[in-house]
Parts: sequence; structure tokens; C-alpha cells
Amino acid sequence: MKQVTYVGMDVHRNWIVAVWKQPQGKERFSVVNNTPDGWEDLVRIVGEGPIVGEGPIVGAYEASGCGFTLHDWLTKRDWKVWVLAPTHLPQSARGRKTKTDLRDARKLLDVTMSHGELGTTLPSVWIPEAKTREDREIVRRRLSLAEHLTRVKNGITSMLEMHGIRRPAELKTLWTQKYVAWVGHVSTMSDVAAPVRKALASLLRELAFLGEEIERLDVEVKALAEEEGYRRSVHKMTELPGVGTLTAMTYLVELGDVRRFKNRQKVASYLGLVPSSYESGDANDRKGHITRMGPYRVRKVLNQAALAWLRLDEQRHGCYERIAKRRGKKKAIVAMMRRLGIELWHRALAA
Repeated sequence: MKQVTYVGMDVHRNWIVAVWKQPQGKERFSVVNNTPDGWEDLVRIVGEGPIVGEGPIVGAYEASGCGFTLHDWLTKRDWKVWVLAPTHLPQSARGRKTKTDLRDARKLLDVTMSHGELGTTLPSVWIPEAKTREDREIVRRRLSLAEHLTRVKNGITSMLEMHGIRRPAELKTLWTQKYVAWVGHVSTMSDVAAPVRKALASLLRELAFLGEEIERLDVEVKALAEEEGYRRSVHKMTELPGVGTLTAMTYLVELGDVRRFKNRQKVASYLGLVPSSYESGDANDRKGHITRMGPYRVRKVLNQAALAWLRLDEQRHGCYERIAKRRGKKKAIVAMMRRLGIELWHRALAA
């Protein structure tokens, strides 16, 4: 029987701390640069073991901002690599107070060995294809710009209120062209302090820039939605009232391959739209707030789309009202988000 070599890796931006065990149980560790040259060193050092090379090498590291480049590179070198969810890894009270890179690498080694030798649960994350990861960047950038735009608008509103500048009564709606023109006029008024005028002018320039960038990225997102891998799904999903191209594309790129979900319960759980539960001793299965464990970007667009869905679909609005009467408005909108998320999954599957 060939010996499996397990490697736990604590990955940082500039270095990797790796721990593995020799067949006799002797622990070895190494620190290498987090670069292709460093990865080559790691493969070489681990391969120097007495019988390493006769059996598979299985490595694991935590999901982080370093992405999946290391996973892809090691996989091409015939390693089996798991990327683990940090929030699902076991953590002791002592471990939280004595955290070091070497301890973290040992913890990952122990979890991976337990899975390989004893069949324990491994909290691995799904690895999307490179195309999906690349497409996410455009969609996420578009969402990020919208958040930034909201912060700029709030900054303008706060500044006006702080300095006692009230909009005219005829400007009943914020952020129309007339309203923005009025703010521009305020930034030139002589009776407004010069520092305030300059700050307002800066915010207005930022507002205009963000608007232009959002328009450019809207074009890019629509072009992406027309690609073969997305076109049919986006068309099906946008048939729902309140669901636009951006919502559909956010859903598709964040979930990736929708066929990996076996049922709607799995989808709702991944989206973080199921209630947490507590059951221990005499306590029954008590339900709490939703877990919020999935991609927050999808929950955000689902919230916006669900509100529009309720306005445009009388049947759905009636369902929302019935739930709100029993459970309250906040739980009712979460329920509609969950239903919308599941409906989008069904439509993506059928495309």
C-alpha cells in the first residue's frame, strides 16, 4: 500500500509555512516564498522524504485573498489540494489565544489527515473554473462602484444637512438632474464657506466619475451576459419581474455551476438564507437569525430584486403580506429573498 503524504499549509501574501510528517511520524516543516519559485522549492523539499513520491501528496490551505492560484499550480504538479473554509474549521479556546503560523499549519495538517485516514468531514470550498473567477471581477467591480456611489451621495446629503443648507421645496426627489444641478449651484454660492464649496465640488466630480464608470461597466456586464455560457440562463432569469441583467449575472458568477446543488434546501443554505438553529440538552431545535454564511453580494442583489418583485407581482405581494402578518416584515422579505433565489436556481437549471 502506497504511503500518502499530507501537507498543511498556512498561506500568506509573501510566504507559506508548510508542515508534513515522514512515514516514521517525524514532523518536518518549511517556510517558502509565496511565488512560483517558492512553490517549486516546496514541491522539491516535500519530495525529499524517504518514500514520498511512491504515493500521492495531499495538501490543504485556508481560503483567503490569495485566491486559488496555488491550488491550480500544485494540482498541475500532481498534488491533491483542498482549499478549506476558515469559518468551518474547528477552533479551541486555547488555539484562539496562541495563534502562530506553525500552529495554523499543524491544524490544517491534522484536519486533512483525519479526513484521509478516518473519513471525517472536510470543510472544503468549491473551486470555480478560471473563467468563472475572471468573470466575477467585472461583476464585482460593478457592484463595488454602486456601493461607492451610495457613499458619495450620503456624503453630499450629510454635508448639506450639517451646514444647514436646505433644498428648495420644489425639489421633492433626490438625485434627479435638477437636484444635482442645484447641489452644483450651492458649490458656487458666495454665502457658503469656501471649504464647504470646495468639498462639495470634489464630491460632485467624484459623483460624475462614478456615474460614467458605472455606465461603462454596465456595457461590459451586458456583453458578458450575451456569451454562450450565460445567455440562455440570463434570458430565463430576467423574465422574472424585478430581475435585471446585473442581478442575474451576480447570481450566476457567484454560484458558479448551479448543477452542483442537489436541491433547493442546499441552494438556500449556500445563500445563507436559512435560519440558524440551536439544540442541546433540554433545549429543542430553536431557530435564530439567518446564517449569512454564503456570498453576501448575492443576498444584496436578491434583497433589491425581491423588493421590486413584490411591487410588480401582485401574487407575490399577497404572499409577502400573509407572511408579514404572522412573522413581521423583516422575516417576510427574507422569505421572499429565499423564494426568489430558489426560483432563479430553477430557471438557471432549465436553461
